[in-house]
Amino acid sequence: MRYYPVLLNLKNKKCVVIGGGIVALRKALSLLKAGARVYLISPELCPGLKRLKEQKRIFWTNSAYQKIHLKGAFLTIAATSDKAINTKISQDAKKSGILINTVDAEDLSDFIVPSSISKGGLILCVSTSGQAPCLSKRMRQDIERLLVPEYAKFLKILEGIRRELKAKCSDSKLRSRILNTLCASKSSE
Repeated sequence: MRYYPVLLNLKNKKCVVIGGGIVALRKALSLLKAGARVYLISPELCPGLKRLKEQKRIFWTNSAYQKIHLKGAFLTIAATSDKAINTKISQDAKKSGILINTVDAEDLSDFIVPSSISKGGLILCVSTSGQAPCLSKRMRQDIERLLVPEYAKFLKILEGIRRELKAKCSDSKLRSRILNTLCASKSSE
């Protein structure tokens, strides 16, 4: 396994996206969904990013990239169309100890972003380790269509049962057995 799978808590964390096109828009939207404070660096913005700026959902700096833009960032995404600029962003982020994802350049990245599904508390991620992102997308679409609606409902039910068990049953092993039995019975249907 080349990558260590992890889900990051980005709530209120500064995340910097460098780039003003459709890829930067996609990255900014996913960071916003995760609760991040998104700082976008670009002299130009695509229409979707302009809307986010007008809605005050992102902090925009109308500028070409400079290392100072990374100050205080938890993670950075380099999403420009210029390989030299993306390389510089990656080098600066790594020197500063900031996690970096350089779009379409896993060799310049600390992490890759899997194709993901989020419904309620259910989060499923699919990755081909950067080898075939189009396959990850296809698999995500299939999983979303075939499994997610049913499992999202089941998760909601289990969440209520777990909360009730925690309130009424002090034996953690018994709670675990009950929940595992419920999960096993669901998978055998």
